[in-house]
Amino acid sequence: MNTIAIKSSKDKIVVTFDKTESNVDILLKFLDRLEIEQKAEKIDFSKDILKIAQEIKGKWWQANKKRFLKQTQFSCFSTRN
Repeated sequence: MNTIAIKSSKDKIVVTFDKTESNVDILLKFLDRLEIEQKAEKIDFSKDILKIAQEIKGKWWQANKKRFLKQTQFSCFSTRN
């Protein structure tokens, strides 16, 4: 038997996986992702949502950048001997 077999009919696609050749956890994660992708395709996002997302990220960065930039200071370049 093939590891993956696909059958298509008028209104269904049936995919069969050989259990001895497949990792069930990976298949379940794949099916979860597929379900999310199908739901996302049904949502009609306007282009304005991307603009709003950029604004939110920009405001967040302005409010939090000092905290992150402080953490990235390199002490190895200090001039102490």
